[in-house]
Amino acid sequence: MRSFIKKDLLLCWRDRKEMLVVLLLPIILVVVLNFAFSGLFSGEEEEMDLQLAVVHLDDEESGWNQVKEKIVDNDAIGEEQKAAIIAQEKEFRPVSMLLDYLQSDEVGKWATVHMLSEDEAVRKVEEGEMDGMLLIPEGYTADNLYAAFTRESSTISLIYKLEKENLQTSVLYQMIEGFMDQMNVGVAIQQIGINENLDMRVPVGGIEQTEGGNNFTIAQYFTITMAVLFALFLSGTVATKTGEEIRQKVFHRILLTDSRPVLFLTGKIVSSFLLVWLQIMFVFLVSHFLLGVFPERSASFWFGTVAIVTLFSIVVSGMTAVYTIIALKVENTDILNGIVMFVILILGVLGGNFVPIYILPDWLKQIGEWTPNGQILVMFTQWVQFEDVTSLLFQSIVLLAFFFLCIVWSVAYYPNRGEAK
Repeated sequence: MRSFIKKDLLLCWRDRKEMLVVLLLPIILVVVLNFAFSGLFSGEEEEMDLQLAVVHLDDEESGWNQVKEKIVDNDAIGEEQKAAIIAQEKEFRPVSMLLDYLQSDEVGKWATVHMLSEDEAVRKVEEGEMDGMLLIPEGYTADNLYAAFTRESSTISLIYKLEKENLQTSVLYQMIEGFMDQMNVGVAIQQIGINENLDMRVPVGGIEQTEGGNNFTIAQYFTITMAVLFALFLSGTVATKTGEEIRQKVFHRILLTDSRPVLFLTGKIVSSFLLVWLQIMFVFLVSHFLLGVFPERSASFWFGTVAIVTLFSIVVSGMTAVYTIIALKVENTDILNGIVMFVILILGVLGGNFVPIYILPDWLKQIGEWTPNGQILVMFTQWVQFEDVTSLLFQSIVLLAFFFLCIVWSVAYYPNRGEAK
């Protein structure tokens, strides 16, 4: 079997241009992307200087008075519930809570709130002086409180305006939306009686970190995704060499030497495993020494990283087996190239290799997490943050199951004598 493995390794090694692309291009991309996005995702809150214009047209006192009048006149609400709602007048003031949050010290480290008139706010947003404008319409308090207490739909909403959409304006919008979502959940919990004394705490802006965990940086993200993406390309490269061997009648020579034909497939699997393992580790180590991607990590972290890389290399070798069988079945190698590129594009998008997975819709995220590259990204994320082996067991089982399915399918559809093109 060693001769088959050596044959496939030499086939790839002779294509020096392809090997240089697979080894060097991911490193170049990691360096470029890291410097391009480091200012946005470095985690240093003081580097962000967001400017938010707030136009406050509502009157909370008047709003609460309107709510109390409507509640008292509503025969569908019991007397005890009416009293409980009215008792919250001093405590539950959504607009004041929102403004306190926006003007808090935590948010103030990276965002500045300007209380402006509507005309002035619109003008400054259009001129680029403000990143966004939040308009609190007249009647907002009365409409939303009454809707919350009676479980009806509100008709007046906060209005967020911006001149152009970018990362900073999205941060402002998500910050406001997140706060209002938490506040609405708190009201809903109070209304169904889960906790009448619910403490409505103001969320802290910035980056949330789980106690005891390490940061997962943008440099680490790009290093992992680029190494994994080019590993998928390398898998296709090994398989597409089959077309060259078919033209040179290599498969038929194997039959003539009375060697077991399945050794041809085994050579592809093992050589793919070795090449992918070396490629990923090369990208990881060079990126680490150039950018300090994994600073001050223990030996146990690197052993775990090697284990995850080994697992993914096994999975990719299973994909190589599938590609190889397709290559032996089709007459035109361009068909195989098209299939390989299509699969890589789909996996790259769903698994977060081409675009950050967090910007995808929720249903696409759920699908992406079940792709091999999506699973390995989850594993690396958990390992970098917590170094907890038990949290990787489920993904490991899924990936090994995927590998065995690939091998079973490949063996089942392996061409019999005379079937290879």
